[in-house]
Amino acid sequence: MNKKSVTTILICLIISFILSYTFDFSKNKIISYDFVLNMEITLFSVSLAIVALMITILDKYKEKASSTRNWVKNSSSILTEISENTVLLLFIIIMLIVISIFKSIIILIPIIDVMTVILLFSLLISLVSILDTTISVHKLVSNLKNILFSDDTNLHPSQTEIHLINAYRFLDESHKREFEELVKTITLKQQIDSQKEQPH
Repeated sequence: MNKKSVTTILICLIISFILSYTFDFSKNKIISYDFVLNMEITLFSVSLAIVALMITILDKYKEKASSTRNWVKNSSSILTEISENTVLLLFIIIMLIVISIFKSIIILIPIIDVMTVILLFSLLISLVSILDTTISVHKLVSNLKNILFSDDTNLHPSQTEIHLINAYRFLDESHKREFEELVKTITLKQQIDSQKEQPH
């Protein structure tokens, strides 16, 4: 767990304590165990589906990517963020189930409503997780061009190469074959000359 995650958890926990101490959520239908648990399970299912979908999409990107390095750099960071959010949602579900078992003991704690604090904390963490996942997906779409196409200038044809391509398209079939044979001859000659120049 990185520093950012720890800071987020602490902030959400502090906000949960403050809200629980300041307001009465006893009649609030959203801040209830059943609602929060169902929401967490739904969000976890959606997040898990997004991870599976992202893996499938990124695998297709890999086949088309001109640079494996760019593919790994972009996809791994995005998948890591989404996976961490999915694990966090699973942890919240497990925590809520465990807490429900010891609810009779927890409600006996005086001064502050611990159950409300936990529900508020789960709700806030889930909202942060949803936001982070949304940003990650948006980042994937925004960086799609960078994943599919390399910034290597060698992959972009020069103006002279473009002129040659356009000129080739204007040729008829017989002259196209002559042009192709000429290119093969020049390429072969270059290879022979290169081999001669290499020291034995």
